[in-house]
Amino acid sequence: KRLAPPLRPPPPNDCLHPARHSRPSIRGERGMSAEEAAAKAAEGEEEELELEGQDLFYVPEKALAGIKEKLKNGKKEEDLKPFLDMLVDPEKVPDEDMMLPVDMRGVGKDFDSVEDIMEELGVVGAAEAFVKAREYFEANKDEEPEEDRPKPLTAAEWKEAM
Repeated sequence: KRLAPPLRPPPPNDCLHPARHSRPSIRGERGMSAEEAAAKAAEGEEEELELEGQDLFYVPEKALAGIKEKLKNGKKEEDLKPFLDMLVDPEKVPDEDMMLPVDMRGVGKDFDSVEDIMEELGVVGAAEAFVKAREYFEANKDEEPEEDRPKPLTAAEWKEAM
């Protein structure tokens, strides 16, 4: 079971895989010699992760803000759950609300769905995972030019793109 399409960002016009928005990292575009690649592999670095590019989802800005606020105030599951429910079914987000891109590589592990994240990490862990994913996106570890980075969208724009 994969993440529901509503969590995925709109695909670029030339994208053959509409469910995933992925770009090679800057390092992957420059390429490297076989010797450099072998040295990296020998050091145990995960070249595949860098070459894979971003693993982007769009999440409701209000849900993310609510999660951050609740995490500061005691990390109670019952306070966080309503915001995570917005991530499970973002189709219910009002059209005028903003959707923010997050890079799920910041979570540190691949998951198939929000439900899987919640099941494995628990409500608090899942909430923290989405905050980490947003921080990872904002850190721009791939050093992607700002004009090429995914931008926030209104929920209406995001729904239209889906």
